[in-house]
Amino acid sequence: MLELKNVSKYYNNNGVVTLGLRNINLNFDKNEIVAIVGESGSGKSTLLNVICAGDTYEDGEILFEGYETSYFNKEDMDTFRRQNVSFIYQNYNIIDSYTVLENVMFPLLIKGLTYKEAKEKALKLIEEVGLSNRVNNRGIKLSGGEKQRCVIARALATDSPILACDEPTGNLDSKTGEDIIKLIKKVAKDKLVLIVTHNYEQVEGIVTRTITMADGEVVSDTNINKNNTKEVKDGDLLDDENKKINFKILSLIALNNLRRTPKKNLFVFLVLFVLSVIGLFLILLCYDTNTTATYNSFDGYSYSARDRIIVYDENHNTFDKSLFSDFDGMVNAFYEDDTSFYLSNDSYNKPSISSCNISHHIPSSTKDINGSMELNNNQGFIVFPSNYYLDSKERKSMLNVQYGLMVNNFTFDSSYLGFSKRKTYVKIVGYGTCDEINSPALILNKSYIETLDLYSCRVESGFLNLNNGLKREADVYFSNEVAKPKLYIHDSLDLKNIEISIKGIYNIEVLDYEVINDNVINGKEATVVVPLNTLKDNCFEYSISTDDIQSVINVAKANNLSTIIPSQMGYNVISFEFMTFLVSLVFSIIAMLILVFITYIVLQKVYQSRSKDYAIMRSLGVMRPQMANVLRLEISSLGMASAVLSIITFFIINTIMGSIGKGYAVFPAWVFILYFVLMFLFYLALANRFNKKLFKFSIAKAIKEVF
Repeated sequence: MLELKNVSKYYNNNGVVTLGLRNINLNFDKNEIVAIVGESGSGKSTLLNVICAGDTYEDGEILFEGYETSYFNKEDMDTFRRQNVSFIYQNYNIIDSYTVLENVMFPLLIKGLTYKEAKEKALKLIEEVGLSNRVNNRGIKLSGGEKQRCVIARALATDSPILACDEPTGNLDSKTGEDIIKLIKKVAKDKLVLIVTHNYEQVEGIVTRTITMADGEVVSDTNINKNNTKEVKDGDLLDDENKKINFKILSLIALNNLRRTPKKNLFVFLVLFVLSVIGLFLILLCYDTNTTATYNSFDGYSYSARDRIIVYDENHNTFDKSLFSDFDGMVNAFYEDDTSFYLSNDSYNKPSISSCNISHHIPSSTKDINGSMELNNNQGFIVFPSNYYLDSKERKSMLNVQYGLMVNNFTFDSSYLGFSKRKTYVKIVGYGTCDEINSPALILNKSYIETLDLYSCRVESGFLNLNNGLKREADVYFSNEVAKPKLYIHDSLDLKNIEISIKGIYNIEVLDYEVINDNVINGKEATVVVPLNTLKDNCFEYSISTDDIQSVINVAKANNLSTIIPSQMGYNVISFEFMTFLVSLVFSIIAMLILVFITYIVLQKVYQSRSKDYAIMRSLGVMRPQMANVLRLEISSLGMASAVLSIITFFIINTIMGSIGKGYAVFPAWVFILYFVLMFLFYLALANRFNKKLFKFSIAKAIKEVF
């Protein structure tokens, strides 16, 4: 049945090689009960582990039923044990968190029996060893003798041809030990039983053969079968199908591990929940700062619908707008790129929307449309960016399009020039979303916009073009006064032939000026007051909305005019918001690495305390990759449950904050999907790290390490 030819085993500890076994030659047959005896350190347990594929050997060959085993890798050794070996150890190797029934069922399940079949067979075996009254008791509640009976029942469950016993009575009193020895003899029929023992007198009555070990060698072998004529067979001893364990069974094992160690798993869950909450916060923070950077970093054009094009003269002179009479456009619509407009309701605690553009054109790509897109005077349509954050009030304004909102142009404090804030009332009749804009847009009737003084009470950035070729910064205000442009300066300048260049698009000649001694007004070098009719009566630029942009470009080129397409201007990555995003991203990565390290240190202690159970499961034939999958299932299940709870917690807090008027953050679904994917990958990586720690040793060493 089993033959050892010149088998040797060595151990390498930090470069120091020690002998385990030397040139062992033995034959074993079924129906033998073999006692392996010797002093401590003589090689008894090493021999047993090598025979039973619990440890490797370096030289020689072991034949099982005539098949060679020297080619076995670690997975093959695991499979061999599951098919051919049952173990009884001095320290019992019972899974303490499992019940007696679950311990006995375990090897049956990994052999492929259904749960019902495994339970029926396990109950019969438990009755056979006299533990029927302890079926549902956990292993930790059993006495030493009861634990060994349970292990013997588990060994019978595997129905293996080899029964390996390593000091099976070492931790038992003499009476209980005698009972266990009798039970071993009872179940030894048609098996090869190998018993390593220090108490030979206790097993003397049942053994048929005795092997004495000393210094890693066999010094005596009584009643030896000297038949050495067994044929060496070609082929594979192992059935590939027997290497597999159904994923359903692995899932059942993982679930049972979670269920049977509630305190430890609750602690693990809480640790992972804290990590999941922090991870969710960091991901949402990155998304928030990235969205803010997207909103604010577009190169000077916040209203960047793809069907918008701006026409202007390269030398910043006026031109004839009638050249583009075939297209829908607005003269000097600089306000389309101004987000200083504010929408609110007269009543207290009613909906409001800040940082809003105004335009006459609804982007052609607008979707999710509710209400009407047909606008009369005093009617408005709101277009939201598709990924726009909406607080609780803004959500209400979207849900109820009948709110009466007002446009309040108040971005800058204009009290110095004596201007007052203006209010224009409109009725919102519809809303939609668009992927192409960066800020909400209030769409008004074109003719209605022309009646509004949208430049009143507002400021533009500009430059003074001096006759000596230099430029000075200036703030430019627009006034309802019918007068020539006025310039207020803060120091003495040569003002001959001065022009003011506003936004680099158009020039206005300054004809009147006044020197002011206050050097800190508006923090600029000059202040310019421009009458509104300067813009109304002169076309400095023409903002056109059309799905035929190329035709506009052709007309512009034919008349020596320049064009700008806002949607093609790209992003200005050198912005405060973008740098904030980069900082938050780096911070998030560093924070997560620190958290991962702390989490790993904490959880490593927990899973090391469970390494005994994992070692026992491996000794019963669960291969390392399969055992690794069990651990992955355990950690990922706890991790994803904590991730789900963190999402639920976020929505609960978010809802509460919204209900008390503190804002309601809205994130797209893909952010949470990305969060789940990242957390799942992280928990798999964490499990793989534990796998390397827990399963790097052979079965023999793993069991020795944890007992």
